[in-house]
Amino acid sequence: MCSLTFISRDDGYVLAMNRDELTSRRVASPPTLTELGGAVYPRDSAGGTWIAANLHGIALALLNWNDVAQPAAPKGRSRGVVIPYLIQFSRARDIQKAIGQFDLGGIWPFRLVGVIPEEKSILEWRWSSERLEFQHHEWESRHWFSCGISDEQAAGLRGAACRSAWDEDGSGSLPWLRKLHASHANGPGPFSVCVHRENVETLSYTEFECTSQKLECRYFSGSPCVMLTAGGPANGLTLQTYDLLKSASARIIFLEGRAG
Repeated sequence: MCSLTFISRDDGYVLAMNRDELTSRRVASPPTLTELGGAVYPRDSAGGTWIAANLHGIALALLNWNDVAQPAAPKGRSRGVVIPYLIQFSRARDIQKAIGQFDLGGIWPFRLVGVIPEEKSILEWRWSSERLEFQHHEWESRHWFSCGISDEQAAGLRGAACRSAWDEDGSGSLPWLRKLHASHANGPGPFSVCVHRENVETLSYTEFECTSQKLECRYFSGSPCVMLTAGGPANGLTLQTYDLLKSASARIIFLEGRAG
C-alpha cells in the first residue's frame, strides 16, 4: 500500500515514497544513519523498513504485491527485513546475488525496486511467495503503486493522475513532486496518491535526492497533504551532516508540521 516516484536526472535522481498503512500501526521511527554508517532509512515498529539509500547512492524501495495469490497461512516474517539486509551492498550484481541467496520463505508477496545511479539502471524484483522474478528498467522517470484493494486499479487511477501532472509547469521539480504525493485526485480515497480510507492512510513521506556530490533524505511523519498545509518543506530542519565515501555529504532533513 504505497506510491513510489522515481525522477531521473543527468547527475543522479530523486526518489519519493508515500507509506500507506493501517492507522492502528505504531508510528514509525524517522530516518537515521545505520550504526555501520552504510545506509539511511526510517524504521517500522519491528525495526524493518520500506525504503532506504546507502552512501554509494543505491536506493531500495519495497511495495506490497497484492494482485497475486496471497498465502493461505497467517503472515510470517515481515517484508521489512528485506531492505536492511540488501542495502549494505554497493553494486547491483552483489544485490542480485544476495537476494537470490536470501531466505524469502514465509514472506508475503512484494515488489522491490532498486535504483543504481552508477550504472544508470533501475532493477525490480517480484516475490510471489513462491517464485522470485526480475525485471530491468531504463533510466527514465516512472511510478509504482500498491493498494490492498487492487494494485491494478491503483496503477490505473493514480497513474492517470501522475501522467496528467507531468504536463504541469515545473514537472519533475521538488515542489511539484511533493504536491503530486499530496494529491487527492480520484478522492481523497483509496486510489488518490495521498490515501485516505477507513482505517488506512498515508502515514509518512520519504524523499531521497542523490547526486555525485550529495545524498539527502527528507522525511515527514504524517499525510503529505498535511505536510503542504503545515507550511511546506521549505521549513525543514537539518539535523546532522555525514561524510560520504566519495568526499560528498549526506544529511537527513525532517519536515515541520508533524501529524499524529
